[in-house]
Amino acid sequence: MSTATVSLVEIAAEWRTARRLYPFYSALIREFGLNIPHCKELENPVDRSDREVLDRIHKWFAGVDGQVQVAQIRQLLQSQRFGEEESLRALLLRHLPQDQKDENLRDKLDYLLVQYFAAIAPHHPHDGDVTSSEVREALRPVLGHVDLRDVPFVKELDTIADAVDRCLTLAELLDSGLVELGRNAKRGLGKRYFDPASLVEITRFNFRLRLGFFRLMHSDLHAIRKAVQELEAIGVISVDCREAGLGSAEPLATLRTLCHHWKKPFREAYRAGQSFRQLGLVRKILTSTVIAQCARKTRASQDASAVDAGPAIAAPPAAVPGGVNDDHLEDSRPGSLEQILESISEQLFASKQKSMVSTVTLPHSKQLLSSWEVNAFIRGGDPSCRGIQRAVAARSFVAESAAKAREGDSNNLRAALQCAHVEAALIQEEVAKAKDRGDIDAAVSLAATGKRLLGVIEETEKLRA
Repeated sequence: MSTATVSLVEIAAEWRTARRLYPFYSALIREFGLNIPHCKELENPVDRSDREVLDRIHKWFAGVDGQVQVAQIRQLLQSQRFGEEESLRALLLRHLPQDQKDENLRDKLDYLLVQYFAAIAPHHPHDGDVTSSEVREALRPVLGHVDLRDVPFVKELDTIADAVDRCLTLAELLDSGLVELGRNAKRGLGKRYFDPASLVEITRFNFRLRLGFFRLMHSDLHAIRKAVQELEAIGVISVDCREAGLGSAEPLATLRTLCHHWKKPFREAYRAGQSFRQLGLVRKILTSTVIAQCARKTRASQDASAVDAGPAIAAPPAAVPGGVNDDHLEDSRPGSLEQILESISEQLFASKQKSMVSTVTLPHSKQLLSSWEVNAFIRGGDPSCRGIQRAVAARSFVAESAAKAREGDSNNLRAALQCAHVEAALIQEEVAKAKDRGDIDAAVSLAATGKRLLGVIEETEKLRA
């Protein structure tokens, strides 16, 4: 084949690619009001062999790329029919060769690669682990042949993904800071992010997070539907959902309908934090309402029995989870970090916890401990565990003091916040030490607990304001 023939074949291929991309880019201009004129050459049905025409077309695409963010690409791919494998492949082949490898390009590749892999290699969220070889083969049409090799950052990404797999609810995941840890790990790669071998491992990690969100979303939806059924069965027709941004008397029928719509945010992968957070709040509200209604029904039944039976000897106080009863909690009145630390330890050991998620109860508040936090109390024995223990105690101290402040007693609130700020700084130091000694598991767990502590501090300082 002559050089001229090869050139014509290449030009024809460029025109096919440009015409495949143009509807999407044109839609970006229209949907987001970009100050860029539409491309006259691509609106003309005639393909021209002039190289300068194709150069103008490439320059036009680059102009649009420079004004478009990944959120706009994501929104358009979800709202219109551009999510097919062919369109995603064309977008990737457009972005992968770009010379300006900046944060904007990284975010776009981060999203497009996992969308492409999901489109051609779908998995059930409870399937086994996704292998690097599987991802490499799926991405071959866009990355070409990639030699897999040991990449230093893979262990850190796998540790984060494993921690996501251990989460039981969306609320636990969102409060853990694991998603932010993953983003920071990818951001820290710099230019290494764009190496083909790195892109394979990053896509595998992103897809594992996607599966984790999918699993937890369905778990929350199942819990919501079950709670709605239980409440309707006892005659409840509405629930106060203002904490989740809904109505003060939100009809259960509406919540059931919303369950179907909540599946939609999953298409936004793990960036739809606010929608997922609302879902977790609705689950918490409904579950608490079911528990409260059952407790009310039980008390009414006991009162009726007491009236029928006449005077009786008072029953001993009921034990709370963890083997500590309400009287003991009220008498001990944890008022310092050390007292709260001791109370949490006692409850976890008394309930013979291993490493599952657990709730500990204080006089005025409750704390949900993640599996790695429970494990830190049960295992103990090293600086990482002690750092997690103290951060959990500080988080509980702030929550306890904030609950008392809402009841009118704000004496301990300032001291609790000061203590929490100190522990937040100390746990970051432990994160750095864990990274220095190569203990990625400990670093991830410490950072996640630190993130949860900072979240409680931030919310409580709003209360003071």
